Amino acid sequence: MIQIKELLKRYPRGMSITEISSALHLHRNTAAKYLDILKLKGDVDRKQIGTAKNYFLVQRVPVSSLISYWPAPVIITDARLHAVMVTEGVLHLLGCSLDVIYGEVIEEIPISLFNNPEITRICHDAVQGISGSLPVRTVIRKRELVLRIVGIPVVFDTGRDGAALAFYDETGEYHARTEQERYKKQYEALTRGQTEFVLHLSPDMAVTYLNTPFSIRAGRSEDQIHGMAFRSFFPATAHDMIASLPGGITITSPSAEATLPVIRTDGTLGREQWSIHGIFDDQGRVIIYHAVGRDITELITCREKLDQYHRNLEELIEERTRSMQEANRMLMATIREKEDLERDLLFIEYAFDHASDSILLFNEEGRIIRANQTASILLGYSQEELTGLYVYEINPSISKKRWGEMWSAGYPGRRERIESIHRRRNGEIFPVDVARTFVRFLDKMYFCSIARPIEAGHREEIH
Repeated sequence: MIQIKELLKRYPRGMSITEISSALHLHRNTAAKYLDILKLKGDVDRKQIGTAKNYFLVQRVPVSSLISYWPAPVIITDARLHAVMVTEGVLHLLGCSLDVIYGEVIEEIPISLFNNPEITRICHDAVQGISGSLPVRTVIRKRELVLRIVGIPVVFDTGRDGAALAFYDETGEYHARTEQERYKKQYEALTRGQTEFVLHLSPDMAVTYLNTPFSIRAGRSEDQIHGMAFRSFFPATAHDMIASLPGGITITSPSAEATLPVIRTDGTLGREQWSIHGIFDDQGRVIIYHAVGRDITELITCREKLDQYHRNLEELIEERTRSMQEANRMLMATIREKEDLERDLLFIEYAFDHASDSILLFNEEGRIIRANQTASILLGYSQEELTGLYVYEINPSISKKRWGEMWSAGYPGRRERIESIHRRRNGEIFPVDVARTFVRFLDKMYFCSIARPIEAGHREEIH
């Protein structure tokens, strides 16, 4: 029989009696006898294919053993899916009497649960040696049930095939899972958006729950962190402190706090503030620790810097006071120098405006950029009007071309004195004695014209 079972393992689609006897060098009748025994034990199954009967391995449970030891409520059916055995648990679960189920075809049992065609399918598959499972939600006698129906291949003592439908009542478990999921979602909603680290630790300080910020802080996924020891996220210097935390947590003092060193994922050193709260059962034993942590590295750094600022503040104030005193002294000296310069400039400007001769300053384009008061009186323009006039508007003897030639030949320090003409605002042209000078100031060259009207007698004297 062992050899037959080992042989059928290699041929899951089955073998005929002739093929088995030939492979094992057995007489055909001997092979048939052992196959019948294996079938009665539920180890092999038989399927008619044409005129031949193929045998293949199957795990069928003897009905007598199933009824005695199977804890779940069970309905046993024959190959035609008639209910031939019913345990007491089924009647209690479905709330009916034996005559409602016994002898009925599965799909014709007058209970709404059996209207589901999937139940008939898994029962039929179990008869064929294929086990299956089906979750079902139904209402029986105004009570909502969550069941898991399992189809189990069985064999009767007569060697005939059958099926067992085992009913597992998972209603309580379903409601517990639903309630657990609801509380989990509420808890996640409360912790969502928090920047603090939230952990649940088992009594031996292993992580059983964590939020996203701690996952990011640890640089690992939540699945990787589950089950890891809390101390493994801190350097060895903090392990003794972490090991001492549970000892200080009791019903009378359920919380403990610690500031722990940490090595960040980027390799820098940091500090974290952790508050661990114990949750106890009725006997006062810790069933879970609720731990909340936050990174206080920046806070500690700021406090240290603040202390340093306080230490340096008085020295800084003294140094700044001395600097301000020196700056004030220098400022007063500068102000005095500036006042002297302003007086000198005012005097120079006064002398410039009240000079006896007309003084005009021209830029490279031949435009007047500065004129004194004497020039304004002599030419009949205001000082503001003179600013912006061109050289050929004042001196008709100079054209644009002539001005360009004069400027090209000019250089700083070049002086000349000539007799020329000027034109007043009213168009009157009069002779002047002009001293011309090219000067450079701040990397720019200017043309300075100092003119004096020539009286008739003086003109003959000049000639």
